[in-house]
This record gives sequence, structure tokens and C-alpha cells, in this order.
Amino acid sequence: MNFNELLELLYEKKAGNIKIKLGLERMKALIDRMDNPQFSYKVIHVAGTNGKGSITKAVSDMLISQGFKVGTFISPHLIKINERISVDNKLIEDDELLELYNQMSPILESLEHSDEDMSPSFFEIITAMALKYFKDKEVDVAVIEVGLGGRLDSTNVVKSDVSVISNIQKDHTKILGDTLEEIAFEKAGIIKEGNYVVIGDINGSPKEVIKKKAETVNAEYVFEINNNFKYQNPRYSMDWNMIDYYGLKLELKDLVFKANGAYQPHNVSVALATIESFFLKNNYKIDLEKLRESLKEFSWNGRFELIEYNGKKIILEGAHNIEGIKMLKKTLNLYTPFGNKVALVGILDDKDIEDMVKEIPSSFDKIIVTSIENNRSINPRRIQQEMQKYSSYPIDYVEDTSEAFKKLLNERADYYFVTGSLYLVGQIKSFLNCQ
Repeated sequence: MNFNELLELLYEKKAGNIKIKLGLERMKALIDRMDNPQFSYKVIHVAGTNGKGSITKAVSDMLISQGFKVGTFISPHLIKINERISVDNKLIEDDELLELYNQMSPILESLEHSDEDMSPSFFEIITAMALKYFKDKEVDVAVIEVGLGGRLDSTNVVKSDVSVISNIQKDHTKILGDTLEEIAFEKAGIIKEGNYVVIGDINGSPKEVIKKKAETVNAEYVFEINNNFKYQNPRYSMDWNMIDYYGLKLELKDLVFKANGAYQPHNVSVALATIESFFLKNNYKIDLEKLRESLKEFSWNGRFELIEYNGKKIILEGAHNIEGIKMLKKTLNLYTPFGNKVALVGILDDKDIEDMVKEIPSSFDKIIVTSIENNRSINPRRIQQEMQKYSSYPIDYVEDTSEAFKKLLNERADYYFVTGSLYLVGQIKSFLNCQ
């Protein structure tokens, strides 16, 4: 089997997993047969509705700056599956992925033949690959982003030093629950005995659910934003942003980072508190100068990412739920308060479509709705029809994504946005890379 055949096999399995397989039984059976590689290194585990990808990347960058060999696992990927697994920010090679799968293949076959329900899912296989790869590469620490929820997510076979929960908002309600308390319970499932726990902007009863879980499993500390750490004086400029950070021990004025977005000061602060927690727990010393330098270069693909293409300013923003869209509107006012703005929008059917489409039209001067290459994009024209109810101007629909993007670029505008889904952002990034 070559690499392209491997991709076809994995994506066929992913397409077949329309109903997400909840539970850790399959993952534990798989990883046990692989001798539990996840216990060979320290782990920082990151959950949350929004922001967990940015936090994972920022924590990884800062750890690398401190001399650690760092494995990073993220999802979803935007262009290449290799993006999900990296060591010291170097993506896993095609032949390394193929070799990992070949090593795992006898185990996968035995599980598939034992019982149909024991056949590992796409995400379970990729997670197991990452955990094994990090052991093979002898990483010091792995920063692992939760795929969905936390308690029953396949990444929840790790034993972490630090558990992070960025925020709690409604998303994937059919799977995680209808209330914020139910969603908090699922995400708090990553908290382990002896953990240092870092929580972001979470208040009221969801925060109490998390703190109760931490107490129940005997986590050592719970550090909360605006209580144990905070940021002040945020300053925003495209690809050059700044905050003052007041942490568990650190005080860092005029801290610069490249990542754009009204949400990034929060994410950077949570990442810094995570670094402090990890270093305090393990009695390490932080090199502040190297920390600052690493943050200057911190950015995150597809999150208010500016790309110059044929003289046009294209901004990719993977806002994919109602809170993400609300934050997009705030971010638009901070970075692009003036000028004509047009957008290409795609939204998956399992999202809270009505709330999302209400918020989007008022932010743009023209919108084109398109489809997304994903088995959770069933009726993209419905998105256009729903959005038209809340728009004072015609909402266009072009099913083919490439054609829709070309039509977008033919509009006269100061800024061209792509939003509504990380999968759509990935398709457009792939299109741009091929030009």
C-alpha cells in the first residue's frame, strides 16, 4: 500500500463514521495492544468549545522555545492530514504515517474481526498514530487537543500533568448535551488525579461543574482566568497584537504575538497560565526572553489569517458556531472597521444554523454561500435560504466551492472573507496553494 492508498482507506473510514462513535472501549483496546505509548512522556491536554487549537499551538511553541522536544496533536487538519501530528513544529512525513499504519495494521484487523463495534474509527486510528509517533520520536512532552468533548474522546487515554478547558459554549449539542452544565461535564472528563487545571472564560454553574470534577478526582490546583491570572490593556493590529499578562507568578508587560482576533488575548493568557502550571508542577525554570520571542511568532492557521493573493486581502476565519460568529463580528470591528467586505460562507448541517445565519449578514456587504466537502454538509442550499430571511440584500449560492471563491474574488471589495467552517477554510487554503 502506498500513501495515497492509505489516505483513501482512512477517508473511506471517516466517511463511514457519519455517526460518531462515543466511548473509550475501542481506543483502550487499540492502545493497550500497542503497549500504551502515551505513558512514555508528559502530557498537556487541551479541551474547550472554542480556542483549544490556538491554545495548543501557543503552548507547543512556548515549550519548544524552552528547549523541550514537543509533540503536538491537533484537529481538524486544513489541507493535509499530516498537520494533525508534529514534533517541534515539523509535520509527520508521508512515509512515517504509512509505516505507523503498517505497524498497527495487524492490531486493527484483529479488532475489526473480533466484533464489528470494535472497529476503530478514523479519529481513533489517527490519535493512536500520534501517541505512538511521539514515543518513537522520544518527545519530552505532548500537547494534545481534544477532538470532541473530552470524557469520551479518544485522546482521553492519556495521563496528563495539566488539563486545560478554554471555554464552554453550545456546540455539538446532540452529542455533548443541550445545557452548558452537560457540556462542561463532558469536557471536565479530561481532568485527572494530581492535575494542575487551567480554565478560561467560564462562569456560573459550568465552572462549578468543572471545579467539582477536579475536587472529585483530587486534582491539585484549579487556576482560573480573572482570578489566578489575567490579561489587561489588549492592543490590536493586523499580525501584531499586544497584552499585559499577570500570571500565577509572572508579570509580562507589552507581550507581543502575531495571532489576530478579539479572542486571542484570552487564548494567549490561558496558554501562558498552562506553561506556568506545567513549570510549577515540575519545578522547571522559565527563560522569559525566549518565551517572549516565541510568542512574537505565534499565529494559528485559519483564525483571522490574512493572505495577500493577486493584490487582494483575503481573511480566513474558521468561526464554526454561534459564539465564534459573535466573536468574528467583534474582530471585524477591531481590525477592519472600514471598507467594503464580502464573504464566502459554508456551514455544516450539524451546527446551530438558525442562530449563526442571523448574525452573519449584517457584517458583510455581500455573501456567497457554498457547499463543503464533508459528510456533515448535507443541504448547503438550506444555509442560503435561512440566511436570506435575515439579510437586506440578496444572498448568492454557488455549489462548487472553487467556482464560488472565484466569484467572490470578482467582487469589488477591500476585504474578502472565508468563514463558517474550518473545513471550508481548508478547502480555500488548498485552492490557494494550488494556484
